Order: sequence, then C-alpha cells, then structure tokens
Amino acid sequence: MSRRSKQIENTNSRKWIPYVLLMPGVIILLALYGYPIILTFIQSFNKVSLLTSDMQFVGLENYKSFLSDRQIIKSLSITFKYTLITVFFKISLGFLFAYILHKDIYLKKLNRFLILIPWAIPQVAVSTIWKWMLDGNYGYINYFLQKLGIIDKSLYFLSDPKTAFYLVSFIDAWMGVPLVCMMFLAGLEQIPKSLYEAAEMDGAGGLRIFKDITLSGIKKVFMTVTILVTIWTFNSFNVIFMLTEGGPMRSTETLIMKIYQEAFSRFNIGLAASLSIFTVIILMILTSFYIKGFKENES
Repeated sequence: MSRRSKQIENTNSRKWIPYVLLMPGVIILLALYGYPIILTFIQSFNKVSLLTSDMQFVGLENYKSFLSDRQIIKSLSITFKYTLITVFFKISLGFLFAYILHKDIYLKKLNRFLILIPWAIPQVAVSTIWKWMLDGNYGYINYFLQKLGIIDKSLYFLSDPKTAFYLVSFIDAWMGVPLVCMMFLAGLEQIPKSLYEAAEMDGAGGLRIFKDITLSGIKKVFMTVTILVTIWTFNSFNVIFMLTEGGPMRSTETLIMKIYQEAFSRFNIGLAASLSIFTVIILMILTSFYIKGFKENES
C-alpha cells in the first residue's frame, strides 16, 4: 500500500472519532428525552391504568374527547391569552431595559447583576413570596394600600378571577424580563460601534439610527428570543401552580395546568398524553409562523 493510500485511510478513520466521542452523550439524551416522548405518544392512543400501567388501545378517542370538551377549549383560550400578554411584556420591557443598559455604561456595570436576581431565584420561592405578599389577611400589599388610603378593606387578589389572571401574568413576566433583557443586551453589544459613528457623521437622526442599525442588527436575536420566550410561557407551570393551582373558578387553568389536573388529579393518563402531543403540535406551528414571518420581513 502506498504512502498516499495510508494517509487517505488514516484521514477517513479519524473522521469517525468525533461521532464516537459524541455517542455516549447522544445515547443519554435519547434515553432522557426520546423515551418519554415516544411513551407519551403511545399513551395518547390508549387508556392507561396508573396503578398497573396496563394500556388498552382506544385509537383516536382521547383526541376526540378533548376536542369536544368545552373546558379544554376554554383552557386553550386562556393559554393563548396568557401567552400573548406575558410574552408582550417580557419582550417589550426586556428590550427597553436592555437598550437603556446598553446606552448607559454606569447602569450596565451596576445593574447587570441586580437585574438578574428575579430570574436567578427559583420560581417556586418567588411565587411563594408573591403569594404571601398578596394574601388578603396578612399580606404586605394590602397593608400598604390601606395605610395609603387607597383601599378601605383587604382585597383577596388571588381569589378573584378578574384579578388573579392578570396578577399571575404580571408575576410571570416580572420573573422573565431579566433573562430577556440579558439576551437582548448580548445582541446589542454585538452591533459594531462604527456603524453608529458612520450614521451620525452622515447626519442620521436618532429614530433613523434606531430603526436601521439597532433593530436591524438584532433581528435574528429578536426572533430567537421571541420563539424561546413563547415556548417557555406557553409551558409555564410553576408560577400558576404555586399561586392559584389553576383557580379561582379555573380562570388561570392553562393547557399545561389542565394536563397536570387530568394526569395527577383525575388519573386520566391517556387524555393527558394526547393533550401533551397537541401542545407540542401547537408550539411547532407557532414556531414555524414566527420563522416564516421573520424570513419574509428580511426579504
């Protein structure tokens, strides 16, 4: 065998080394994520016994039952409304704070750590603190509102369907804004300063610079952040569960909460599995619309 042939053979054999090294990690990921997804898909076509794990094939009955269930349709409507409101505030406030920090070097140094605190603290802990502050009997918010003369008697914020939904949305947004802010700030810092300097030399106004340089420079970041935040918010569970558990009067029962109730309160695993698959399909459709919209905007 010639020296040239040996070199080619050695090169070809080395090509497999990265794949071999990655294989253990891929196997672990498939075991952790692939198996539950496949099992959920199978369970969605079966009636599952939680005690014995026996499955009885029922075809599309689980899908038919939730499509004809008014409460599930209502939960879907609540989920879209919750996602729309929460994502709007997360994106708009996150970008606003990121832009302010990007422009002010002193605020950037001081507040980068401080602004991450609401996000860094576990959601369960933050939700518990908020629930305690909003309590109608001994919460600080009622105490201060009464001291200021804004209200005469205590308000039970999380027991009123009208206020509970918007408060849960606000608290979820409050916890998510810091991370969104940091993601946008990272994108803003990637825009070359020379572009701003050149635009100023050409006499471009602040609004024109903001539109043509700042917004154009973070289009891909904006798309990525929007998709991720939408998925995270659509799947939000901890905040809702800790604050209201889907109440009062199911006013905060999103699709994820409905899945939890069906699986662990009513032990209807098959229906919960079909709802989970339905949720994945919705998120895939939303993501495809986002990507298509951004691509059309760029073109």
